[in-house]
Amino acid sequence: MFSSNRSLAIFLFTSLFCLYSLVIDDSLLAGERILIKAHIETGYQKNTNFYKSNINTKSVDTHNLKSGIKLGYTTAKSTVSLDYWFNILRYNDQNQVPAGQIKANAFDYTEQMTAFTAQSQISDRLLVRLDNLHWKTRDPAKADINSNEVDRFKYSINKFTPTINYTFGEKFIIGLKYTNLYTNYFDDGAGQGEDSTENRKTSTLWYNFNQKSSFNLDYQHWTRDYDKTTSNYTSNQTMVNVYHQFNYFKFSAGAGYHTRDFDQTISGGNIDKFIWELSLTARNPSYSIKPPKSRIFIGLGSNLNDSSSGGIYYTASWLKAKFTYLILEKINCQVTTYYQTADYETSTRKDDRWLISGGADYLITDFFTLRLVGGIEDRDSNQASKDFTNKFVILKLSYKLGSK
Repeated sequence: MFSSNRSLAIFLFTSLFCLYSLVIDDSLLAGERILIKAHIETGYQKNTNFYKSNINTKSVDTHNLKSGIKLGYTTAKSTVSLDYWFNILRYNDQNQVPAGQIKANAFDYTEQMTAFTAQSQISDRLLVRLDNLHWKTRDPAKADINSNEVDRFKYSINKFTPTINYTFGEKFIIGLKYTNLYTNYFDDGAGQGEDSTENRKTSTLWYNFNQKSSFNLDYQHWTRDYDKTTSNYTSNQTMVNVYHQFNYFKFSAGAGYHTRDFDQTISGGNIDKFIWELSLTARNPSYSIKPPKSRIFIGLGSNLNDSSSGGIYYTASWLKAKFTYLILEKINCQVTTYYQTADYETSTRKDDRWLISGGADYLITDFFTLRLVGGIEDRDSNQASKDFTNKFVILKLSYKLGSK
């Protein structure tokens, strides 16, 4: 957990920042805007392989009730927002569970997310921003964007990020960012996840060629310290990125190098990797309406995973894509695909994992939406015990209400 002094410092910094953002210029209040949005959702999901296991293939029904609120206050130069929701999840086995085995309802819990943002354009050149994200979950993907895990350990993360951007000249921007990420597993038993603290410093130099094209040089240095036996490490990552927009399309490409040095000797030793990312997004129409007539996202890349227990690291190479298309102004069709190869640095293990799903949102009214999604997820490993296949179907009904 955070020490009391650190928690107090973060609280005071956040409070002062919010106060400063709101009173920085009283003359701006004529352009103020207040945002209040609330939502509630109820849903059902069926998984044919709830545990994503090669041998323990149990069919489980999931029922959820999710509710939240988003608050925002905006002036001509400042913004403050708070987004909170909770999701009550209950699991039921479809078949009789043999004596001595864990029932699915042992994993019942309430997921929670709180996101706070405050931003102020202090001068024409200086922008200051503060973000804090807190998440309690059983989803391993929240701990690492390149996760290859299937466990359901309950944990929380807290991500605290102050940022400063300074514009100089007509085309240059320099950004400085610090991130403190704390991961806390609720069950500290052996093999139940390991608490860790990451401290990351990021500096980015932007150059804007024109309104549609830009370039940046991004450098990140971070350390991750584990509470138990997993080796701490230090990472250094440098990337060059370019961005371009044409008509409805936005394109980005980046390449760089990532080095990771460990405090202890681990299998395979220190890691050095060429890393890269590509993405293409398109939206028609390009201006903001919800939902758009059509939308496309395609992303590819390769990098190391960051979070581990027991010093297990791998190179993740991925392809992600999502396509949506609005029919008759009421039915928003969606197709999502995901593919990732995890090539382990500390062993000979190699996994290919993919997911494909399709469905649609039926926009009943401006406030009510009915969603139906079905899909399949699969992992094929050169270690047969790591294979799994899971088919799923999701049905959700949501209600949203907002005012400005």
